Amino acid sequence: MFIPIALASLLINLYFHHLPLLKSFFYFTRLISFLLLIIFPPTYIPHKNLQKYLIISLFSCVIFGLIQYFFWPDLTYFNSQNWDPHLNRLVGSFLDPTFTALIYLLFLIFIFFNYPKSHIKNILISLTYFALALTYSRSTYLALFIISFFVSSKLRRPNLFIFTTILLILTITFLPKPYGEGTKLDRTSSIYAKVQNYKQAFNTIKQSPVIGLGYNTLPHFKDTPTNHSNSGFDNSFLTIFATTGILGFILFTKGFFYLYRQSSIFIQTILLATTIHSFFANSFLYVWILFLLISFLIYFQSTKDHKL
Repeated sequence: MFIPIALASLLINLYFHHLPLLKSFFYFTRLISFLLLIIFPPTYIPHKNLQKYLIISLFSCVIFGLIQYFFWPDLTYFNSQNWDPHLNRLVGSFLDPTFTALIYLLFLIFIFFNYPKSHIKNILISLTYFALALTYSRSTYLALFIISFFVSSKLRRPNLFIFTTILLILTITFLPKPYGEGTKLDRTSSIYAKVQNYKQAFNTIKQSPVIGLGYNTLPHFKDTPTNHSNSGFDNSFLTIFATTGILGFILFTKGFFYLYRQSSIFIQTILLATTIHSFFANSFLYVWILFLLISFLIYFQSTKDHKL
């Protein structure tokens, strides 16, 4: 029922606010296409091949991220193209350290649950965590800490949580501190910016609390329509509330909890990590993360002995 509500909200706002129809509708069409992949998953890709494709593509993102960090650390001039000016942080091919870090974390979870014990698994995990650490993404560190407690509780392996906690402490302590605001883990500027962003979100919600302003129409209501981060707020749940109203928010939440309850520990961990991250960034609605979540769901739909 979330999709009909989102569509109704979009059409109503397109009519009353005279918003560009084609652009907004294409974003909604993309969402429908992603959901159809879950309903009608591709069956022509063998399970093992799909696992291989996921590992190759995600580990390639890790390698490209490390290359960028060591050979192209200064991306401040991208500010002229309306990207955030990152300096001495791993941002990868997505040009955003926060989303890149979450993608690496989801890859870590995938490897942990689905790759057999071997030296290759240890190498994949080590390099991916190393790349994740260099993003200086505090929200991802927090998500990793919480999911390690969740997984260790589910699997009854307390040593996993203890190891992760020690690893995070060592990472925060010995991580390089090159010049740049983004590399300061005790920075408060981003906290202040998020508070202001949340205030803006609540003010936007007040404009149309029942049906919202329409799916993916926020750029037309913001003061910076050309900025690459203007399509949502720094919180996926506030973004969903603002765009689809209280009705869409309730239906999205119900659908999320239904999926969580029906899922295995792997998918639950994936959803938990993304949820935690989504309180600090628009992670659930970021196209590459959304595509990755759906890819994981398709992967486990192809496994007969799995709950999905």
